[in-house]
Amino acid sequence: MYIVSGATGQTGSVVAQTLLEKGLPVRVIVRSEAKGKPWKDLGAEIAVADVQDTESLTKALASGKTLYLMNPPNEQAEDMFVETEKLIKAFQTAIENSSLEKLVVLSSVGAQHPSGTGPIVTNHLLEQAFGNLDIPTTFVRAAYFMENWNSVLETVKTEGILPSFLQPLDKKIPQVATEDIGRVAAEAMLENSEGVQIRELAGFLYSPNDVAEAFSKVLGKEVKAVAIPENQWLEIMKTFSSPRNAEAYVEMTEAVNSGFITFETGNQIEGKVTIEDFASKALN
Repeated sequence: MYIVSGATGQTGSVVAQTLLEKGLPVRVIVRSEAKGKPWKDLGAEIAVADVQDTESLTKALASGKTLYLMNPPNEQAEDMFVETEKLIKAFQTAIENSSLEKLVVLSSVGAQHPSGTGPIVTNHLLEQAFGNLDIPTTFVRAAYFMENWNSVLETVKTEGILPSFLQPLDKKIPQVATEDIGRVAAEAMLENSEGVQIRELAGFLYSPNDVAEAFSKVLGKEVKAVAIPENQWLEIMKTFSSPRNAEAYVEMTEAVNSGFITFETGNQIEGKVTIEDFASKALN
């Protein structure tokens, strides 16, 4: 049995769908029966569990062979680091009490750093917590999500402007689509491996100007990337997260722009989805 956490999210949904399409037995961990119904209709088993609750997670992992584990975003939480520690504690106990033979964990570029990377520190915590298990474990370190641009699509369409925290506007960084992340994670669940493996999924190198150009082609009109002034970052980020988490997002943005957040091994995997593919799908 292949178990997928975060199945209603951007990467977990791709993992579950990929496995189901291969005719494999899949159990998805969801927060409610209602959220699980679409997956049940597709042939998956449903496990209703709280990812911070050991008892429900232990039941969800029962008779499982391989688990895809990700730390779901919770914008309502006051402190993402406290929430991550709760998730880690619950999953550690549940995994210890399970018969799992393999673990695949969603991580991030920059997860090798214990500090200075904002939210990516939560991925470092995951790697530290699950990197010493007695079962093969693969960490998928993903680049900057192309889907992060979804938050400004309305401005792109109505004003022809692409507001960007990423700066300078001509600086290229690795960007990857969640479709590729889910696919690579599913492949990792199926492959034979030993010990701890790290898969660095880089996608392709794009700058904000490149992203704006891709949107321009799809819309048939000019879209211009515009740098968001740094003195506005914190207040903007407070509009969708707590003050503590907003500070972390600012730290991450600074670390991306400075080049501190980079891949570690120099052996990255390319994606299949280009920024043009993403733009076409996002705007149509």
